[in-house]
Amino acid sequence: MIDQLPEHRPMPDDVRMRARRRLSEGMSPAARTGRPLLIAAGVGVLAAGAVFASQALLGGSADPAAPPMQYNGEFVGKDRKLVNHVETGKVAPDALARCAAAAKEHPPAEQWQPMATSAKNGTVLTAFRVPAGVFFCANTATTTTISVPKPAELEGRRQVEILFTTPSGTIAGLVSADVRFLSLSQIADTGQSTTMPALVDGLFLAPSGFPKAENGTKALVNGEESAVRGVPKPTASVVDRPLLPAARDTPEAARFAACLKDRAVPDPDQFAHGLTAKVSATDTMITGRFGDLLLYCREADRDPTPGSVFDLDDLTEIRGSTVAAMSAFYDFKPYKVNEQGEYYDGGSTSAAAVGLVLDPRAASITYTSPGAADVPATIGNGTFVLAARLFDRHPDARVVVRDAAGNALETITPQNPS
Repeated sequence: MIDQLPEHRPMPDDVRMRARRRLSEGMSPAARTGRPLLIAAGVGVLAAGAVFASQALLGGSADPAAPPMQYNGEFVGKDRKLVNHVETGKVAPDALARCAAAAKEHPPAEQWQPMATSAKNGTVLTAFRVPAGVFFCANTATTTTISVPKPAELEGRRQVEILFTTPSGTIAGLVSADVRFLSLSQIADTGQSTTMPALVDGLFLAPSGFPKAENGTKALVNGEESAVRGVPKPTASVVDRPLLPAARDTPEAARFAACLKDRAVPDPDQFAHGLTAKVSATDTMITGRFGDLLLYCREADRDPTPGSVFDLDDLTEIRGSTVAAMSAFYDFKPYKVNEQGEYYDGGSTSAAAVGLVLDPRAASITYTSPGAADVPATIGNGTFVLAARLFDRHPDARVVVRDAAGNALETITPQNPS
């Protein structure tokens, strides 16, 4: 008999999101069913003490999906305003000028009151207030997209209204005053398309990564889930800063282009192919770069998973002044299913560092750990892939960056992948 339950251990939102990504990437599409299933995540997802992170619902012909986000007032995690780089009451002069130039159904720009700006993964999203209500403007390196003003009023509790979507995956709108947690996901593609927007003064802001919201979106609001009605189609973008596209004239670059197809990637034509690195018998990692943005895509048996964009700020597993990388998982094993419909003995325990080279002097990147052979990275076009034993967690494991003469530029202690 247990006299006292263990103390609650909060699981940060960002940890749950990354656990979801690992689950959704690793599920075997062949293991489909039309009834709810319990997924036992055999990759350490439950280590944070949150049993709910192993649950997922399947419906109809959908692929096995990762679990829906949960909220009960205890799991606060990272402030979404910090994750989405929100500044209140501010707009950059260049962004304001671009938005004003694209405006057609708006009062003069001097009447625009900036409410908040959110910058993420190559998109800057700004919310403005005018006498007629609120509107949103999204800037990428080459495009500007602006909505028309709409009244900023919502009645009731747990209310969400989507007012603005863009072709590259920006989404924004209104929430009622009681909303403290919001997660949006596509009804038909929960595992891959999910976002947790920043909440600011009755608004929600998600600059990137949520495409095709009009095809069916559900909202998890303060722990209760419901479909969102009346989602508008994407507002047309204006190409106001045209740039020459990156080359796609080699077989590897054409292969890289498949990672960008039908993805919510800002300025997809600007991403140059970085490298194609085979990390196992079945898996290949493909990278691209545009400025300080990393595009990552994994191929399993020549079938590419959708590419995703990552800010430099998101590359924290290996982080220094010369290189920056995240962990990316591969060699997923299909989950087995028992008679109770439970998944077990699957997932991935293999991770590589995928990132950007920040110092042009960097000629080699090597993972060293006592008792193991050194592992060199593959480097190409300002990106790298380091398929090392990142899970060994040896306290003396290091990543050493050297120049062409073999001189050490930097020694970095990697973070534990999660």
